[in-house]
Amino acid sequence: MAVVGDPAMRHGIILAKNDIAKKMGVITGESIFSAKKKVGNLVTLTADYPKYVDFAKRTRKIYSEYSDDVIPFGLDEAWIDLSGRALNIGEGAMLADELRARIKAELGLTASVGVSYNYIFSKLASDMKKPDATTVLSEADLQPVIWKKPAFELLFVGPATRRKLTSMGVLTIGDLAQSSAKLLKRALGKNGETLWHFANGDDRGFDPKTPEDDPFKSIGNTVTMPYDLTVELDILTMLYVLSKTISARLKKHTTKTTCIAILIKYSDFTAINRQLTISLPTDKEQQIYESAKSLFRGNSDSKPVRSVGVSVSKLCNNKYEQLTLFSEDENIDEFTEIENNLRGKLKEMKVDKYFNFNFTEGERKQAGFPCRAQEQPL
Repeated sequence: MAVVGDPAMRHGIILAKNDIAKKMGVITGESIFSAKKKVGNLVTLTADYPKYVDFAKRTRKIYSEYSDDVIPFGLDEAWIDLSGRALNIGEGAMLADELRARIKAELGLTASVGVSYNYIFSKLASDMKKPDATTVLSEADLQPVIWKKPAFELLFVGPATRRKLTSMGVLTIGDLAQSSAKLLKRALGKNGETLWHFANGDDRGFDPKTPEDDPFKSIGNTVTMPYDLTVELDILTMLYVLSKTISARLKKHTTKTTCIAILIKYSDFTAINRQLTISLPTDKEQQIYESAKSLFRGNSDSKPVRSVGVSVSKLCNNKYEQLTLFSEDENIDEFTEIENNLRGKLKEMKVDKYFNFNFTEGERKQAGFPCRAQEQPL
């Protein structure tokens, strides 16, 4: 059995799989087609994201009863600092067992819990036994247990890093720990030195907490259509819709951008990423759209388009604004054409659920655009 994306929206990849499917070679991230070639009788279920979020919130509520220091790591994982309740790692394991029992009794879910003396090894331990177990890794386990584990099981060793480590003959966490920190830094940058510290049981340089005032560096949206787009107006319509949602998010966070980028993925899965820098910061949907349109027309191929994305970066606070002496040039005819194309096309593309349009004359005049887009939570 596997949980998959929405095939109708061409999000047809494996999001999660059970142990039976895993043993038969099904891999997270591969296409449904590829997975079913391996397992002909694979049962697939479409992900129910609202339910997923609901259960994530309910589990975190239980976590909060054990500690005031709960640090989410994605939706379905979290670190729980038990130092205020557990005197030693043995008591920590007892609390972990109690936590698993409560999750099963109250939510009907199983949980795997890792208990250790630092963040990195507690994460490693949580992955060692699934789906319903408590695994303990103490300081005494560093060399006889942890160092024997594959290096790619260490947090932040992704596919690219794994390939580099393998080429260097670094196959286990022990190999990593006994390598030269300087050599690792030369080969992998700062991450190489960080991984060396992790492998040696030192994660003092790692802080999983994200401060609430930590500024985000970019905002972006990408939409994959259920069928390929071949008409330029349809592609411009999607660029326009995405520009509207990004503008709304910039205004919500009282920030502006000076760098606009597009991502165009074609039907053959080739893609282009292009960006441009503008002279004055903006949060206006018109300027974001015009920049995205310019990038598309200047770099596009004639191939059918599978997905369209717009993003902005180089963000700055809009407390102070440099005004222009000249009014912005508005191509009303073009936007009227886009408006006429919007309603039917978004519904036809089955992406209308992501956007809520209310066309009013006042909003058109105020914004200089023919419609208003509001991103809906998924």
